[in-house]
Amino acid sequence: MTNHQRPITNDQSHRLPHPTLVRQVRLSSQSLTVVLLIAASCATGGCGSDKTSKATVTPRELTTDVEGISLVRFSSDGRQLAAGSANGDVLVWSESSDRPVKLESGRGSPLVSLTWSPDVLLTVTDLDLGFVGWQFGKAEPERVEFPQLASAAICIAFRPNTSERELALGMQDGSLIFVDKDGSKQLKPEHRGPVKQALYSLDGRWLITAGADGKLLWRDAATRRVAQSVNATDTDISRIVLDADGKQLISGDWNGRLKVWDMATRKLLREFEQPNAVSGLGWVRGELISGSWDGTLRGWEVSSGRLLRSIVTGGVIHDLATDSGTSRVATVCLDQSVRVWDWQAATPQ
Repeated sequence: MTNHQRPITNDQSHRLPHPTLVRQVRLSSQSLTVVLLIAASCATGGCGSDKTSKATVTPRELTTDVEGISLVRFSSDGRQLAAGSANGDVLVWSESSDRPVKLESGRGSPLVSLTWSPDVLLTVTDLDLGFVGWQFGKAEPERVEFPQLASAAICIAFRPNTSERELALGMQDGSLIFVDKDGSKQLKPEHRGPVKQALYSLDGRWLITAGADGKLLWRDAATRRVAQSVNATDTDISRIVLDADGKQLISGDWNGRLKVWDMATRKLLREFEQPNAVSGLGWVRGELISGSWDGTLRGWEVSSGRLLRSIVTGGVIHDLATDSGTSRVATVCLDQSVRVWDWQAATPQ
């Protein structure tokens, strides 16, 4: 797989107000091409074939009858693990169960986002403009139906430290849609091309978005105006995460570069890289975990950019999730499994 083959993108009470959208935007042919490229990569030896190295650590393997699992996320408390597929399927494992609950999404196209809110609302969006959620915390998850969007939502971020639920949707056309108790508002595009990633600062004061245009935008969460735009890279930014105290932002791109940004000054502090595209980022006990199309999980010391340890998974990593309370790292590879790795078992460099 080359750096020109791009992955499907990446990095809540009850019913939310229905978003009121400003205009209809067609999905680009590029989005559909993305799906075909990824499927082809696994069909030609990307996922667990004899063309990849043998895994150096044995994972716990959660097998299903669902094809093309492409997304994976732990809930914030680590008690649930959710996965989504290129066919619109949604699966949730609870606690230590090996058997998932299959949620009825009603969707049939590739999922492009899978997001947990702090109060365990699970939301998914797809390329056919769908937006569906399930509220957990009850005997049975309550399905939340959202209206059809006018453009595909590529990512979702939930604002912390608010009395009422508030979220931002990063859209295929480069715009943002904000949803809160008063309804919804769509802002004009500030990114050229899709908004690939979005997250709020830990205090909820800032919204950071990353785009296919290689830009990072810091936006005042109260006024929703852009405070600063940074040309971070010359390719798509595939993932962004904050460190534990929220003072640093780490971005990863399709060329394998990892960059550390100061949240206060928005200045680049340092950078390091891996051999191939960054397909996932997370944290395990102070180590930054990155996934790659070369099938390797890597643990980094962010203060120095030093590689600490790695796991060769034996297949192209399409997405990863980490559980901050344990040493678990989950990966997916567009096949029928979610693999859960014990990061403590990884051999130090």
